[in-house]
Amino acid sequence: MSQKVFNGLGSISKLINILKDKNVKRVLLVTGKNSFAYSGAQEALIPLFDQFKVIRFKDFEINPKFEDAMEGTSIARKNNIDAVISIGGGSVIDIAKLILAFIEPNQNQQNIVLGIDKPIDPKIPHISIPTTAGTGSESTHFAVVYLNKIKYSVSSNFMTPKIAILDGELIKSNSPTQKAYNGLDALAQGIESHWATGSNEESRSYSREAIPILYSNLPRIVDGSADMKDYQNFIFAANLAGKAINISKTTAPHAFSYSLTSKYGIPHGHAVWLTLPKIFEIHNNTKDENNLNLNSYQTFRNSISEIISLLGIKENRVLIELKKLLDNVGLEFSMEKLGASSKSARREIAEQVNLERLKNNPVSLSEKDIQEIFNL
Repeated sequence: MSQKVFNGLGSISKLINILKDKNVKRVLLVTGKNSFAYSGAQEALIPLFDQFKVIRFKDFEINPKFEDAMEGTSIARKNNIDAVISIGGGSVIDIAKLILAFIEPNQNQQNIVLGIDKPIDPKIPHISIPTTAGTGSESTHFAVVYLNKIKYSVSSNFMTPKIAILDGELIKSNSPTQKAYNGLDALAQGIESHWATGSNEESRSYSREAIPILYSNLPRIVDGSADMKDYQNFIFAANLAGKAINISKTTAPHAFSYSLTSKYGIPHGHAVWLTLPKIFEIHNNTKDENNLNLNSYQTFRNSISEIISLLGIKENRVLIELKKLLDNVGLEFSMEKLGASSKSARREIAEQVNLERLKNNPVSLSEKDIQEIFNL
């Protein structure tokens, strides 16, 4: 599905005219509990409440739960909404996507989550405005949802928002740690999408543009020395990384991250980077083409070399420089210091891996590799 993207400082002001052009009357506004005000979006959208019937939905948890999505669906149906606007981070945008996936009558929503049924397109426009620069959810066709405490992904081409508005002014209010977590997630998506077995020329073109912007600007975004142009470039680059993984999907660092988050409460972007530097080092040192999940060894080597070039680092300093980035944004690299203090605890994390994401990794990780990644 083609998506229209409005990119620029202050671009949130375009929302009113977009809605008028679509002859919208009744809007479901999905937001975070606090980010809507803190980001400046609420003040910027005062005219929205004057000119349209707006029903705001904000009473849901950070990690989207099935029950929350069903509640939002009920509210949307009751008010006969004809547009959805999501303003917030990845969870906010995912809830909005789930509401649209569930809203059509005569569907079994649990079966949709379980992958038994496909959702029906309600033909209701979704306009997404991120207030974080991380997941790129505003340009992806899938949404995370937890059913009975188990994580699932619901996907359909129509779930990509019809319009995305990227306004760098909305991410400035994020805390330094939030900027670090989100920025690291975006950078990981850019890197992983480039080397993924599911990558293609289009996804790699997004990665090529995103990686150098995210890597070079992240420390300044986190420490507050960035200017407004930097913020705009950063949210645009995060969106490109989202577009890249929308095609390629993620790989081993993401595959291992989920249990680190669920078991030890380590925020997602941070959890991904507890394994990414070592996995990148393993990729860089891989010489045996029999260990690859790709058909072409040369394609793999070209990809790794290009990522290193895009980062602007030396080939023999991959692990050093990537660990340094984590240190520069004030985050710990050691799993031991973050709660996984024993070898048995780290072995458990390694074994609770998302196999689908692991299959998308270009290198088939050996037992020796796992021992290196998890310090076993």
